[in-house]
Amino acid sequence: KTDAGLYTCDIGTDVAKSKVSVQEKPTEVAKQLEDKTSPAGQDISLSCELSKADVTIRWYKDGKAIRKSQKYDLQQEGTRATLIIRDSTVKDS
Repeated sequence: KTDAGLYTCDIGTDVAKSKVSVQEKPTEVAKQLEDKTSPAGQDISLSCELSKADVTIRWYKDGKAIRKSQKYDLQQEGTRATLIIRDSTVKDS
């Protein structure tokens, strides 16, 4: 984005001008989530890699937003986003 601006080519007797706009690439999922199977009672960790760091993400289960709680831990470091499901039960499937 810092390359955006007005550029000119000046030959003394004439000037050519160009306005340059730079659009950021959208964030993409670089590494998908993997299916997991776990015995009940264990913590389950799901992670995905994003194409950019410091992007706001939201986790969902069956279309319902997941919030940080005693049951769920949401972590994000750089391009890695992680959801930890604590003390898993069959209802977490």
